[in-house]
Amino acid sequence: MQLPQLLVNFVFVIGFRRHIPRLIFVASIVFFGCGKEVFTGKREARGVWMSRFEYANEQTRKSPDAGKQRIREVFQRAREAKLNMVFFQVRGNGDAFYRSTLEPWSMLLSDSLGRDPGWDPLEFAIEEARRLGLELHAWVNTFPIWRGNNLPAETTPRHAMLEHPEWLVCDSAGKPVLPDIGSNEYIWISPGIPEARRHVLNVVMDIVEKYDLDGIHFDYVRYPEGSPQLGFSHDSISVARFNSLEGNPNKLSWDHWQREQVNQFVFDVYNSVCALKPWMKMSAAVIGKYMGSGWTSYYAVYQDPRRWMEVGKIDFIVPMVYWEREHPTHPFVPLITEWHDRVAYDRHVVPGLSAGLIRKIGWRELVAEVEEVRKMNLPGVVFFSSAGLSASWDLVGADAFPYWANTPRMLWKDSMPPSPPRNVIASAEANMVTLHWESPDSSEPLFYNIYRSDHRQIDRESVFDLSWITPRNALTYTDTVSTRSGGTTMFYAVSAIDRFGNESELSNIVSTVFPSASASSP
Repeated sequence: MQLPQLLVNFVFVIGFRRHIPRLIFVASIVFFGCGKEVFTGKREARGVWMSRFEYANEQTRKSPDAGKQRIREVFQRAREAKLNMVFFQVRGNGDAFYRSTLEPWSMLLSDSLGRDPGWDPLEFAIEEARRLGLELHAWVNTFPIWRGNNLPAETTPRHAMLEHPEWLVCDSAGKPVLPDIGSNEYIWISPGIPEARRHVLNVVMDIVEKYDLDGIHFDYVRYPEGSPQLGFSHDSISVARFNSLEGNPNKLSWDHWQREQVNQFVFDVYNSVCALKPWMKMSAAVIGKYMGSGWTSYYAVYQDPRRWMEVGKIDFIVPMVYWEREHPTHPFVPLITEWHDRVAYDRHVVPGLSAGLIRKIGWRELVAEVEEVRKMNLPGVVFFSSAGLSASWDLVGADAFPYWANTPRMLWKDSMPPSPPRNVIASAEANMVTLHWESPDSSEPLFYNIYRSDHRQIDRESVFDLSWITPRNALTYTDTVSTRSGGTTMFYAVSAIDRFGNESELSNIVSTVFPSASASSP
């Protein structure tokens, strides 16, 4: 397709001396209609889930290098698409994809439960995230404890299903709920058993303490599907607690009592995480519909994220709104409207979108859902999953995220910005300029925003001036500027971003002329 004449004329007039993002902005208006609003916000959560099955499979079991390469590829594509968060799965069903003294290594890594695979996927993922400037959130399956109908092998440490069979979810008759022969469904532990909850809490805090993470992310933080109809979980411990004054001091109904068991787990983890590492972000994937009929978080699985938000015991939730806009029973826009209007309080709701819609309907459906999220002033999206985006990565950045964005601030955690970088200098050669700066007087890890403009008045709030976001603790950046002729002057400044998302004021501004071999401070 040839460029429309309007865009051709625009490019000719400016002589390629303006920023490339401005060209993208105009091109977007021309191609998609002059009335289309193009997102230009500078803060947006842009996440992707990467499941354990992507880097732990038959191929990677034969070669750990293949697992590392898969992580490297996904993280690189995420960075190129201008995403800023990866939710990396580290616990599936009572097993570990990291070095744990509480649960055995996953058999997905070596074909044998408990066998050391010779590498630490979480450690490697953190290294790659740091190298590329991505936030790394450890994704934990919460209450599923095993999968299928074969018992775990004996390991050191021993698997919780063998060590504590009394923790299993039971039906209305008090019988443990196990999958049918040949089924690969999860086996669950009961949230109503304090010792079971404490085990998961200890697992989580072991991860938080040992690894340099940006966040901890929970999935399946609820009861199993069909709980109200099948009487989950009438295990003897939960029933005794429900019927006791100590276990049910407020005399809650059965349904409300079970929601409160899940709530208590969320509250305990949030308090523990924040006490140890206040900067860490805690989040949870929740059922995509909050209330009403059908598959809902509140009624179907005793999950009440509204309560977590109301009392400030979670930083953001990710409702799995995996349906299309025109779905007959679960249309996308009414669902995200409900989350926005009824649940958010002063915490963040970041809808989860299904990359499976690309195969079902097409890429434009996913872009349209991103646009609906922005219209609702929700702070971002998370894609499920990286595997589903494998054929569409190039479209993600070009179509949905043409500009860089920092993750949203979380003012309830911290609102104090860091000091700006010091002594920014620039050295230029031909059409390349290298910036160097000194870190502000701070021991905390920092990201840096690189601003570039062809005029002296750099706007810190403009995505058009935001040229790059560095990896953590980088103190240098090399930029390449395309020019048609000599004499092009570019101005640069740098700001610091802390782990809470707070941004400093701009550094000193430096300038350089292209093509040139010198740079100066104005």
